[in-house]
Amino acid sequence: MRETYLAGILAAMLLLSSCGLTEGKTPQVLGPEDIGEIVDGSGGNTPSGENGQESMPASDRTTGDGMTERDNLPTPDTGGESDGGTETQPPASVGEENGYHEIYRQAVTEHTGEAVVFALIYLDSDDIPELVVLDRGYDSYSIYTVKDNALFCMADSLTTAELTYFERSGILCEFSRWNGGGDEGGYGRSYYQVSVDSAITSDTIPVLHDTYNAVYNDEGAYAGAGVINYYHMEQEIDETAYKEMESSLGIVEGEDRPCAENAVDGETLLSLLER
Repeated sequence: MRETYLAGILAAMLLLSSCGLTEGKTPQVLGPEDIGEIVDGSGGNTPSGENGQESMPASDRTTGDGMTERDNLPTPDTGGESDGGTETQPPASVGEENGYHEIYRQAVTEHTGEAVVFALIYLDSDDIPELVVLDRGYDSYSIYTVKDNALFCMADSLTTAELTYFERSGILCEFSRWNGGGDEGGYGRSYYQVSVDSAITSDTIPVLHDTYNAVYNDEGAYAGAGVINYYHMEQEIDETAYKEMESSLGIVEGEDRPCAENAVDGETLLSLLER
């Protein structure tokens, strides 16, 4: 009797794990937060192992319900029926749940170099994290996701001073500067909307773009101010319309995050993807 009761509970848990994906719940699989815990166990930037502390493996970390994170990983369905007689869902295909691990492992092994680092971010709205590849030698970013059970390039070799993103919005922000940057120079932000139809490249026209250029007087001295211009698909628009478009895209000032946040080397990410 006890064995039957336990088997029923296990089957129900498997069913709930599968249904959680259709209800928009984030599955407990490897994501950006796992890299953060490896880089530092407390939310800072202290590498794992410093100050005598090591990252705790996923099998030992516990969640709010007292179970370990490994216990909470989505479990492939083995078929059959639950204790309520409801047929369970079929196993998830590669690219769903934790199936992307092997796809990303292959991508990591293909990107080599001492200056190359990797990060996982939630860029679009699904529960599969995107893979960021940054070559720090060239400040070049590429971003990948999974499409039709294969690796798909969302952003291809974007060279920029900094690339940030707005979580789960599908929006990338490329920051550029010229004439020394800052108040006495020039700088700007270009916003791109990713898709699984084509990759963003250096030739892609940003959805929104703004520029700041310092003003100088006739003597060549900085006038203490600058001019800001706003563009939608390279067409100049006014500030009000620009701000409305920012809001509609989920762009909130100060809420973007670095794409290379918690970046790790290839060996570390490969180890994580093996879990």
